[in-house]
Amino acid sequence: MKKGFLQIVKKVVDEADILLEIIDARFPTKSRNADLERIIKLSGKKLLLVLNKADLVSIENVKKQKELIGVKSVFVSAKKKQGTIKLREAIGKLSDKNEVKVGVVGYPNTGKSSIINMLKGKKSSRVAAIAGFTKGMQYVRISTKLILIDSPGIIPLEEQDEILMVMLSAKNIQSLEDLEGTGIEVAGELLKSIPEKLKNFYGVEAQNGEEFLEKLALKRKKLLKGGSPNITEAARLLITDFQRGKIVL
Repeated sequence: MKKGFLQIVKKVVDEADILLEIIDARFPTKSRNADLERIIKLSGKKLLLVLNKADLVSIENVKKQKELIGVKSVFVSAKKKQGTIKLREAIGKLSDKNEVKVGVVGYPNTGKSSIINMLKGKKSSRVAAIAGFTKGMQYVRISTKLILIDSPGIIPLEEQDEILMVMLSAKNIQSLEDLEGTGIEVAGELLKSIPEKLKNFYGVEAQNGEEFLEKLALKRKKLLKGGSPNITEAARLLITDFQRGKIVL
């Protein structure tokens, strides 16, 4: 985690009673940030994982992920406006004060801003700035008991996190230096987590990412001269489908 952002995160953690880490419900392990959670744990503050984009995950996968996470969590879909009540209830259960401050953090494109808007609703109101509070942060009163810290709490992704960037839709196909290699890795990740769903969606079965893209290219007639499979075009198809939410995990 970059030094400048690390300072902002620490200030948010210091100010908040509860931290919401927004992660992607499709791959919660990859979209969690170990450094952030370590800071929260050392501070003694409470952590609630908010798994957004739950509309892109099957019910059976939701149940499976809940068992594996091992931390207090709630599944929501900011896009479909689902889970707002559950999220507020989960925050309420963690609160032991008459007035609780909640900080929201997470990687780009996990839906941090959408979750903040979900919580804000139409009845929220800004609270007067507090002296000494970090520039760019503001308090928003959600209810008589709940105050939200609206801050620049987006955890920056490092360049080496290209696969995570792609899966979070934080990097588009045009920006990829190695579309074929990235496609192979994304296919490999999906084969590990949802082999049957991938098979049903594309009608392709494979043991690894490269084999999957080869078979996908042949099936969709993405061919090079001579009839050999165009793996780059198959990678483009897979990543585009995934980023547009066509593949439900």
